[in-house]
Amino acid sequence: MIVMIPVDRAGRMVLPKAIRARLQLREGDVLEAEMGGDEVRLRRVLVSPSRIIQDGGRSIWDAPSALASVEEIERAMVRGRQERDERASGML
Repeated sequence: MIVMIPVDRAGRMVLPKAIRARLQLREGDVLEAEMGGDEVRLRRVLVSPSRIIQDGGRSIWDAPSALASVEEIERAMVRGRQERDERASGML
């Protein structure tokens, strides 16, 4: 599939819906860009989400991928707190 994608003043591009659907891209997914000569190739990066799980009253960092950024750890901690609060309030 070949499509024409315009670039705006800020250098942004929007992938057409057909491409996003075919690659099953969702908000927060990661694409890897590879440059070669005068072309750019985009690839979907499959990332297993990290999370905080409870084990015997202790919080444990469960990260299927070996590397995790500080931002990823912070997001997982916030999700863990939200899930705990929802369970405590009976919402989950």
